[in-house]
Amino acid sequence: MLASCGCCSGQTFDLSDGSAFANEFEGLGKVSQTTSGTRREVPRSLPSGLQWRTGSDFNQFVKSPISVSWQQAKLREHLKQFSQTQRIAIVLDRRINPDQILDLVVRNVSVEQFLLRTAQQCGCKFCRLGDGYYFGPGENAERLLAINAILRRPPKKTQPPWSVVESSAWDRLATPQEIIERWLPKSDFEISGLDQVDHDLMAESDAGELRLDLRLALLLSQFDLWFRQNKSGDAIAIVRPPKTMTATLIIDGYEINKALLERVRAVAPTCKVKKIRRSLSISGPAQELEMARNVMIESYRPKLRKLEEKRFQLNVRNHRRQILDAVAKQLAMDLVIDPKCETMLNDVVSVEVKDATVNDLLDAILFGARCQHSIVGQTLQIAP
Repeated sequence: MLASCGCCSGQTFDLSDGSAFANEFEGLGKVSQTTSGTRREVPRSLPSGLQWRTGSDFNQFVKSPISVSWQQAKLREHLKQFSQTQRIAIVLDRRINPDQILDLVVRNVSVEQFLLRTAQQCGCKFCRLGDGYYFGPGENAERLLAINAILRRPPKKTQPPWSVVESSAWDRLATPQEIIERWLPKSDFEISGLDQVDHDLMAESDAGELRLDLRLALLLSQFDLWFRQNKSGDAIAIVRPPKTMTATLIIDGYEINKALLERVRAVAPTCKVKKIRRSLSISGPAQELEMARNVMIESYRPKLRKLEEKRFQLNVRNHRRQILDAVAKQLAMDLVIDPKCETMLNDVVSVEVKDATVNDLLDAILFGARCQHSIVGQTLQIAP
């Protein structure tokens, strides 16, 4: 299980369950829905050659359980670490304060529920974009949610460059003009209105691999702009965004009962809501789609795993006692330490384990301390 702990403000501690049902854990010591089209291989921004989750792996993971405790956490810094450790592409809009401080504690919620709480606390909204997520101003997130729903099943006759699926990443200090010109064909393609885009130096970003229209929508919307494509598909005009957008949002993987349908219809009164087997089809304005999606996300109850089935990944340098405190807290256990072990737990140690059982994890934390661990019920005991 992956969780985030805030035992040491401003620092980061990662403890993750190495299964497909990972969770996020930070705070101790810094230590597909696949869009169709032509795929062009491009470098990814993840370290060590890791790949973003996509397709069924992504869909399964975002409904897996997670426990998080962020204390005095900077928004961009912690979102980036969560994104990289969990291999989920996340983009933070340039207009959202990246240094705002969050105090957020959740336990045994789904990944999407955690992302929803994060967005609510930082005063923005979030939406899925391809196999990733966007955090930004409310109206913009609603528009992107709608365009992502519209392009979920793009027309079969879509031609290059619009059918090309490639990395949406851009480097730190890149200008929006440079990014747009890199994405568009070098010849036989016209673009008008580029002068409307502010000259700015962008923060590093990566929303995973997206079709060209989604990449353009993601970038231009951060400048309160949009684009209009001509009929032949060889030119675009940069324009103001549409005042309203409507779409059909298909939501899968939820237990849909009468009570849930009533809650969805209550927050989306003008939408057409229809149950199709285990899916829910919601058609209407973007603002109501976003509220209906939130109701669906909050209704989910992630399936918890037994402790002995979990495998953990940990990379941290800190005091043994603080590491044990954080692990016990995130495992929802009481920590009882024999007085004879207290002084043995004050030293600073580096702990790095992968695919470890809970016993292996605790062995690594206590290595060289002449103390032993045991778990009795919901109590983690440390004794000589």
